[in-house]
Order: sequence, then structure tokens, then C-alpha cells
Amino acid sequence: MATNTAKINWKLSLIAGLVAGGALGAGAQYYNNVPDNQAYKALQAEQQTLLAELAHEKMLAKQLTEEKTQLMSDSTQKLIELNQQLDTQKKQLLALNQQLETIQKQQIQVKKKQQEQAKKLVVTKKKLDKEVVALKTQTKQQKEVIDNSSQLFEQKAKLQSELAAAQKVTSDLKAQSKKSKKACDEFKSGDSWNWVSQKDCDKYNAQQAEVSKAEAKEMKLKQALAELNKKIGA
Repeated sequence: MATNTAKINWKLSLIAGLVAGGALGAGAQYYNNVPDNQAYKALQAEQQTLLAELAHEKMLAKQLTEEKTQLMSDSTQKLIELNQQLDTQKKQLLALNQQLETIQKQQIQVKKKQQEQAKKLVVTKKKLDKEVVALKTQTKQQKEVIDNSSQLFEQKAKLQSELAAAQKVTSDLKAQSKKSKKACDEFKSGDSWNWVSQKDCDKYNAQQAEVSKAEAKEMKLKQALAELNKKIGA
């Protein structure tokens, strides 16, 4: 392309010189004394050819310039698009990292809750196991009560009767002991007009021992009756 341009420039310079200095004479001498009309026509034809070549070269140069400009524009646009894509990908990556962090936190919380629930379940299971054992025991006892209800209620009636008798014995012994205590106190005071003696004090002490035994028996019967009532569920 550079060689063609140099050739065109040389020819244009020649034509311009011929026109400025007398195209017919100079042209005739350049073409070895060809008649002036023919030399002029030849130069004119060559001028047209050179002008056409120059126009073609200018057109090529323009096309190359436009292509270069277009290429630069396309490259710039592609670079802008790539930068935009890169920015978008960075934002997407940041969003994904944030989502991942959120998911990891949620997983930690879920795992913690699961562990807490597992502990609660263990505690609940132990509690339920105890309740089941208690219910089984209670059910067994109730079954025994139902199966032996007649015997148990007979036993209850017997204990109630024995307790009533024991309470009467205790009450009578206390009444007797009270009288003996009065006689013993008069004897100890030494100024009583009643017939009292040490025997009254001995009798009082013996009666007190009997009262203690009666009270112990009464307490024992009460405890037995309370246990039986608990077993029956009364």
C-alpha cells in the first residue's frame, strides 16, 4: 500500500508540474516529440487513471480508518461489558457468600436447638419412665385391692374395731390413773384426812405404765389403719 501511494504521489507531482509549466510542450518532450495533441491526451488519460487510483486509495484508507475506529469502539464496548459482567459477578459472589454465612448460622442454630431438644427428650423420657413405673405400681396395687377387696375391707373393719377397743382401754386407764394420782398426791402432801398410803402411789405408777402401753398399741393400730386406707385408696 505504501508503494502505490508513493507512485501516485510521484505521478501527481509530474502532472502538476506539466500543467504549471506548460503541459503541451513538456509533455511532448517527455514522450520523445509525440505530437502535442496526443501527448496531452495521454497525460490527461494518465491523470484520470492516477486520480482514480488516488480516490481508490483514499477510499481504502478511509475504510481502514473506519474499521480501526469500529474495532476500537467494539473493543471499548466489550471491555465495558466485561467490566460490567465482572461487577455483576462480584455482587453475585458477595450475595452468595452472605447467603452461605446465613445458612451456616442457621445450621448452627438448628443444631443447637436439636441438641437442646434431645436433652429435653432425655429428661422427659426419664420423667415418663418414672411416671410409667408409678402408674404400674398404682395399677398393681389397685388390682390387688380389687382382687382382695373383701379381705381388705374385713381387715379394715377389724382394725377399726381393735382401735376403738384400744381407745376405750386407754380412756379407762387414764380415768383410773387420774384417781390414783389424786390419792398419791394427798399421801405425799401428808395432811390428807382420807385413807391414803404409798400403795396409792404404786398403783398410780403401775397404771401409768399401762396407759403408756395402751397408747402405744393405739398408735400402732392407727398407723396400720392409715396404711390399709392408703392401700385401699380410701
